Amino acid sequence: MMKLPTLIALQAWYACMALAYLLLSEWRLQATGEALSAVPRGSSMVLFTGYSLTLLLPRFGFEQSYRVAMVIAVLLFCGSGVIGNMIRFLQSGLDYYASFLAFTIAVAINLFGSVLNIIAAFGWYSRPNAGSVH
Repeated sequence: MMKLPTLIALQAWYACMALAYLLLSEWRLQATGEALSAVPRGSSMVLFTGYSLTLLLPRFGFEQSYRVAMVIAVLLFCGSGVIGNMIRFLQSGLDYYASFLAFTIAVAINLFGSVLNIIAAFGWYSRPNAGSVH
């Protein structure tokens, strides 16, 4: 079973990958006029910043609040980042993406995060011993 600090570190890595994708998409839009995907970059960056802040909750003793936040994260990121991208692709092909690779990376990043968020939401991780530093 994964330890909570490891889970949170992987979730932080997920947020960094997602933010990097969004920043690269914005850069590409400015450079070429075409983003990597049609996702609204600004609001998505704000959402991932807020998500990143929720990863601090267990550090301050708010593990239940963290788990509730992860339920919301599953609904948002799995719902739009995985399922939404898949539906858009099945309905419109690459109309909303710069390439198949851009689509695949977007889904892979969000699938990775969704698995981690499901683990967190259900509490499928080991907690540090009382008194230990995490």
